[in-house]
This record gives sequence, C-alpha cells and structure tokens, in this order.
Amino acid sequence: MSSQQQPEHAQETTSTDERRDGARRKIRAVVRMDLPETHLVGSAENISRSGILFFSDEPLRVRLEIEQHGETRVVEGRLVRGQRMRDDHFGWAVEFDHD
Repeated sequence: MSSQQQPEHAQETTSTDERRDGARRKIRAVVRMDLPETHLVGSAENISRSGILFFSDEPLRVRLEIEQHGETRVVEGRLVRGQRMRDDHFGWAVEFDHD
C-alpha cells in the first residue's frame, strides 16, 4: 500500500464500549506500528487448541508513525486492545504516552 492509499477497512467502526478519555474525531491516515520490545512475561489463565489467554504486568510498548496530508508524526504508547474485526482485519487501540 502506498503512503497515499487508505486501507480498505478505514471505514470500519467498533461496537465496543469507548474507554478513552477526551473527545474523538475522525481521521484518515496511514499508520505504521513498530513493536520495539519483543517479549512479555506473564501468567497463563487458560489454553485451548486455538489460543491462550495470559496476563502480564508489563505493557506492550509500541511506536506509531501517523502519516496524514503528506506529513508524518511519530508517537509512542502502549497497546491496550486488539480485536479481530473480520477474519482478515484487526482493530488496534493504542494509548499515547503523555509528554
């Protein structure tokens, strides 16, 4: 996908409860997410053939590049939610670090 293209799922919305503070506004941008830390340690809650649920006291740190109107902004934060929207599309919620 070029930097000018929007993901095909850009119009998807979630039906989950909104937990973020502050007003929200729509945005059309390309986002790149890097995971600078590559490991977490936690305790397993349950497991099945399709996956595992585990808990950790460590945040999953991320770095985002948000490209909009030809400008790129870099922000850091922590991944607070991941949700499968459809079989091949996922939604990611990131809480930005406060400066």
